Amino acid sequence: MKTYLIAGAMLALSAGVACAQPAKGAARMDSNGDGKVSLAEFKTARSTQMMRLDADGDGKVSKTEFQARGAKAAEKSGKAPKGDGSRMFSMLDANTDGFLDKAELAKMAERRFGRMDADGDGSLSATELQAARKGAAGMMGGGR
Repeated sequence: MKTYLIAGAMLALSAGVACAQPAKGAARMDSNGDGKVSLAEFKTARSTQMMRLDADGDGKVSKTEFQARGAKAAEKSGKAPKGDGSRMFSMLDANTDGFLDKAELAKMAERRFGRMDADGDGSLSATELQAARKGAAGMMGGGR
């Protein structure tokens, strides 16, 4: 009986510690380790993430490179893609040159940050990041 009580107490304590840890994405974006993600940190992280799509290294993401990302994600998830990403790419390509450059990616990150910053304090908490992830999963059909 004593063993079960000790095991239960240890489990309860470890659950509390796990809940106190920042979300995985927050830890990667929080470059100064203050427990919050600022707009500058968010823009840097999003730009870095999107520029990984730049397969030819020209400093811009082409429509083809952008669409390849969607195809890989669909393949990885085992679900059929919902479109080819053309509509999303067109929304992001503000100057309609057929590429996403760093300025367009920064603008996109600013808009997204504004939607995610629920309390308007200029930084994203782990709770706000988690809520945004859940919202994105729900929009893509993964949150059910």
